[in-house]
Amino acid sequence: MASLAEYCSLWPSAGGQQFYTQIVAPEKYRRFLSYVVGWCVLVGEISTTSSCALNSAEIVAALVEIIHPEVHWHAWMTWLIYTGFLIAPAVSNLMPKYLPKLQLFGAFFNISNGLIWAIVFLVMADKNSSKFVFTEFLNTSGWTSRGWVFILSMYVPIYGLYGTDGVMHLVEEMKNASRDAPRVMMWSMLWSGVTAWLSMIVMCYTVGPNWEDYLEATSSYVAWFMDALDSTYGGGIWCAIMMMGLNYLIIVNINAAGSRLTWSMARDRAFPFSDYFAQVNQHFMMPLRAMIAFIVVNLLVGLIVLGSDLAFYAIISGGGVTLQVSYCVPILCVVLKGRQHLPPRPHFDLGRWGYAVNIASLLWSIVVVLFYVFPQYVPVAGDIANMNWAIAILAGVVLLGGAYWILKGRHEYLIFTNTVLDENVVYHGDAVLTGREIAATFGQPKTEKPVGS
Repeated sequence: MASLAEYCSLWPSAGGQQFYTQIVAPEKYRRFLSYVVGWCVLVGEISTTSSCALNSAEIVAALVEIIHPEVHWHAWMTWLIYTGFLIAPAVSNLMPKYLPKLQLFGAFFNISNGLIWAIVFLVMADKNSSKFVFTEFLNTSGWTSRGWVFILSMYVPIYGLYGTDGVMHLVEEMKNASRDAPRVMMWSMLWSGVTAWLSMIVMCYTVGPNWEDYLEATSSYVAWFMDALDSTYGGGIWCAIMMMGLNYLIIVNINAAGSRLTWSMARDRAFPFSDYFAQVNQHFMMPLRAMIAFIVVNLLVGLIVLGSDLAFYAIISGGGVTLQVSYCVPILCVVLKGRQHLPPRPHFDLGRWGYAVNIASLLWSIVVVLFYVFPQYVPVAGDIANMNWAIAILAGVVLLGGAYWILKGRHEYLIFTNTVLDENVVYHGDAVLTGREIAATFGQPKTEKPVGS
């Protein structure tokens, strides 16, 4: 995230990684790589939104099955609730003047519920020993290598950190984006990482001796809350309010980031009907068409759950891979070209640690992609549920995006219309540069005065 924060301070644009790649990639491959990165980010945003909405729908389903066991739950019910959890947050996005207050409430909701959860569970739940928490090695995966099992165990924690880059797609609506956006990215990553680590420790202490039962439950968190509070209604309802509230707030933010990314890519003509989706609604002062398209795609993705839960989860895991790929490409381009070609970075500069941070980011990304495409459980043969279909989703993105590139994208993307480079004003330090002037600064010696200053 530090590497991307540095680029965000230089070239704040709603395209994020897609725009950085336009600037830092070799000229021969610039258009194609930018196109691929944009599609990768978009698939990652869609999968993250879908996972939050489905998680909320499954919590409702679990509560109904526990409280009213006579009700026979159907997949179409899950999809209807899933739809509601996609549309309701979108209503909040249509009231931009209230979004800052909603974000403040979200921060309070997150912190207060986290503290209450930790205190209540540490007091009321059955406890495990410190030996269990810090020295016990549990392996239910079927893999025999402890090192590999440890790496695979990062699957969920890493997925929980995605989203801290969302501010990159909102910078065109920020004051002092070059200064503030990198700070938001770094502090949110630090906060998320530390609180996630502390939460895992509390969870290991309070999950109790029957932790294996929760692995088999329809909704592990709902069952855990009910047992810890010794109350079907109290524990279940509190879990539902907390988890669904967090999912709601997350979807509001992803809608904002995803719609801006879609709008930015439409400006560069990355989609069919790009001119239509590149418009900004003058009443709501936001890319409304892009947001509606983003939500509709999520609704269509949700239809998959009607036929196969496995296929739906494959899309979610595949989104983690595509996001990680989108992080890698601009960093790799900069490392290969040489950091000495980057313009001056007055607000966020990795300095002498730049190469070390960039290379560490690339190596870590390789590890993340590997464990995202490997099966979590073995054996796979004879049990299709253990198969990890993320690689199939990645292949699908390549085929669909590649097909459009061959048929039309290569003739239009960043050629006929490029408002990102031609019209937008982007802040670079204290100088104000047009996008095309910014692109020209990459590859120039540091001693030269930036164009437009």
